Amino acid sequence: MTGAMWGYAAVAGLQAMRLICSGLFDRYPGLKIILGHMGESIPYWMWRIDNRWRNVGIGVTPDPVIDKLRKKPSQYFKENFYITTSGMFWEPALQFCCQVLGADRILFAVDYPPESNRVATEFIESVTMINSDKEKICHLNAEKLFKL
Repeated sequence: MTGAMWGYAAVAGLQAMRLICSGLFDRYPGLKIILGHMGESIPYWMWRIDNRWRNVGIGVTPDPVIDKLRKKPSQYFKENFYITTSGMFWEPALQFCCQVLGADRILFAVDYPPESNRVATEFIESVTMINSDKEKICHLNAEKLFKL
């Protein structure tokens, strides 16, 4: 479980949360990070993350580092992170992330060689969503982010 089945996502998600809670994005608000695998589960945990952060803020579980954050953790995630579809070719996950983050924060990616280019392409072509959102995910977001 230390590999692609679960471990990579757990470690990458934890590191992303450490960056958020460190205050990095208060110091560098324009910094952008791309996180694979539909955000390494963070989009699904945002309510709980913010709820725990609120409890820290009212002194239930004091933490001097997290107390200094200027925004909710989910707000940093929504403003400073992009996520990719890499290795997560399941329409309900993509629809959820579109609902929570917006199609503007999602990039198409494959995760080759562990994942199949064919499967990734068939997935994105078959997804039910408006064409403008699909175009953002497939290429427009990357063009804007990377100034292509």
